[in-house]
Amino acid sequence: MSENYKTKLIGVTSGRNFRELGGYETISGQKIKYNKLLRTGNLADLSRQDLDLLHNYGVKYDVDFRTAKEKQEHPDRVPDGAIYEFDPVFSDDLTNASKGIFALEENAEKDPTYGFKHMYFAYEDMIKGETAQKAYRKFFDLLLTNSNEHEALLFHCTAGKDRTGYGALLVLSALGVPFSTIKYDYVLTNVTTKDFVDNMLKEAASDGASARVLQSIKDIQSVYPEYLDHAVKVLNEEYGGINEYLRNSMHLSVGDIMDLRRIYLEG
Repeated sequence: MSENYKTKLIGVTSGRNFRELGGYETISGQKIKYNKLLRTGNLADLSRQDLDLLHNYGVKYDVDFRTAKEKQEHPDRVPDGAIYEFDPVFSDDLTNASKGIFALEENAEKDPTYGFKHMYFAYEDMIKGETAQKAYRKFFDLLLTNSNEHEALLFHCTAGKDRTGYGALLVLSALGVPFSTIKYDYVLTNVTTKDFVDNMLKEAASDGASARVLQSIKDIQSVYPEYLDHAVKVLNEEYGGINEYLRNSMHLSVGDIMDLRRIYLEG
């Protein structure tokens, strides 16, 4: 993948990890349309200028994967004309993306790999949990509804990395994008949110957090290729692979896949 990550950022300055999925190439050589599919962090702090940017970008659907608590504490600022869709993946935020960092202290002090292991657990729940499967099926329903030209669907959680990253794995796989490209897009989060994570670690260190706690904070606030690889391993071993999962757990028909590719792919 030679494409520079900066071509994926859409210019939002009051939110983090706002990225375009357009331009990625499928196995068959087609490309995802631009101004059609966005993955982002939350919209709670968007400036008027950035709301106008998203409106002018054509955002028609704002799909929110966060919990009710996250939504209540940090409600989205929805672009003018967009339809807000609350679609919680978890009943509680298993990624800890929105929780206070010191909630990790006790577990991290006992086990310095706590954060890393916890993320494996969160990804397994995204794949196997009943609430998560219903949420991602609704996500596909909305993707199929977004059929008008020049209208975009935006999907997000809090940081735009885990629940959003798994959602991106599902939709990009359905569109026929190779896994190497999907992984490239997944780890871009570490580039686009580096300053945010670095500042969080500095603040925690200045407040006296130990090396073990700092490692767990980093593991939870970052994305590692191993997290995505673990998700694929579970999909392969327990569901027969991503395509079988899309067919049997997401209940996508051949017609649904064809419609998704008609809506989101060029040509």
